[in-house]
Amino acid sequence: MDEIKNRDNYAKIEALEERRREYKLGGGQEKIEKLMHSRGKLSIRERIDLLFDEETFVEQYLFAKSQCRDLGMDKMSTPADGIITGYGKINGRLAYFYGNDFTVMGGSLGRTSNLKSSYISMQAARVGAPLISMVDTAGARFQEGNLTQATSQMMVNIANSGYIPQISAIMGNCAGGGAYIPALTEFVISVDKTSRMYICGPEPIKQAIHQEVDPEELSGGYTNNAISGNTQCLASDDRDCIEKIRRYLSYMPQNCNEMPPVFACDDDPDRMVYELDDIVPDSFNKAYDMMHVIELIVDKDSIFEIQPLFAKNLITTLARLDGHSVGVIANNPRHLAGCLDVDAADKMTHFVDTCNAFNIPLIWLTDCPGFLPGIDQEHKGIVRHGAKACYAMGIASVPKIGVVLRKQFGASAVAMGGFGQNMDTILHWPFFSASATNPEGSVKVIFRREIAAAADPEAKTRELAEEFKEVMGDVYTTAERLICNDIIAPHETRRRLIQELEVLRTKNRELVFQQIPKKKQGIRPV
Repeated sequence: MDEIKNRDNYAKIEALEERRREYKLGGGQEKIEKLMHSRGKLSIRERIDLLFDEETFVEQYLFAKSQCRDLGMDKMSTPADGIITGYGKINGRLAYFYGNDFTVMGGSLGRTSNLKSSYISMQAARVGAPLISMVDTAGARFQEGNLTQATSQMMVNIANSGYIPQISAIMGNCAGGGAYIPALTEFVISVDKTSRMYICGPEPIKQAIHQEVDPEELSGGYTNNAISGNTQCLASDDRDCIEKIRRYLSYMPQNCNEMPPVFACDDDPDRMVYELDDIVPDSFNKAYDMMHVIELIVDKDSIFEIQPLFAKNLITTLARLDGHSVGVIANNPRHLAGCLDVDAADKMTHFVDTCNAFNIPLIWLTDCPGFLPGIDQEHKGIVRHGAKACYAMGIASVPKIGVVLRKQFGASAVAMGGFGQNMDTILHWPFFSASATNPEGSVKVIFRREIAAAADPEAKTRELAEEFKEVMGDVYTTAERLICNDIIAPHETRRRLIQELEVLRTKNRELVFQQIPKKKQGIRPV
């Protein structure tokens, strides 16, 4: 009798293994070749193998299937309901995951698949671990209608926002209302040539407004990264995308209650960078390479730039100083002279919010002539967009250090780590102009009649600008007035930043806003 029982058990175990193999193939090898490999894409299982440390991925809800039996669904096979969920280790640290399997009904979203992604997202929050999603879907499954419950995943993303790192990789189609699911996470990667993210696609646009649009131009990876700014990173292919996810996570804590990991660093914290002493030109109007400035200051090979193709007039990058994660925000004089505009303000706001949520100190490297003037910017709402950046910067409670390299004119001083924004430390290089506005622009307003009447208006403007500078004072005037903590030589910048950050690691963030009345929430400018 026992022997028969054992044979029965083995048969059931063999049936389990067979079903596992079947479900893990999704739509089958033929569809993997046709729908994925032939288009330069990896299958969902191949993506998982690259993302997680070897043999650490543990799948959840593998045997889930669509429960819909209407409109021909009773004849459809939906292994895992077209979405893979689970957890594993990335660089030795726990992370949770869900990703569409495009070989199963185009990775379409049904009730079961939405519940799977929501459940795994809630599990990530319960244990305080990052959540990664890989989006490759035809959208909502029409056969299941309102039962898809896509809003459940949106609400979980909103609940998890700022609590655990949430990363979304657009590795195929992401359309309609489903596009808001990754958009509600803080770090979104698009893959060049093979990803699409849009609310309204080419065909509906053609039907609605009779406009012919190229799909890649409308919503391709480059468009979403460089033009619309919908994504924070552009990957060249699936492998590059996965490597970027792994690298991004290396700067992040597991959740908002932890500090980011510290890496062993063989880059001398006391290293003097004498190349910085010659890098800033004498004239306000001459550009230089701000990214090179950052490279010289931070730990070698530690830069991971965020949105490098969007709003190039502002640089936002993760990096490390003495092995510790930092977020660096810097004006880029090579683009729009480093002015802040609508897009740069949005870019800064998101980056500041992300770093503040995950305990990453912020460093501003400022050389800013102000907000970009012009009717186009005013009509786009530079006032409200600029206010959004100022608000984010003002409420950030992580360690905040401002380094002013050359100038900080007008309202840019408020947004770019200036005095009066709860800064912990403000350092000025000796090239800094103490003027609150562009000297030439100021005298053109103050002395417009004298300049107009002069034999040589340009020479008169330069003469008056020099007088204006003398009245405003030099960099030492700012130190005398306690506007900066110190004036430093450029070559001292790396060492001084590391010293300041070491002191600020014990900063009590609750004391930053002790004078502010208790309230439910502030209202961010839109």
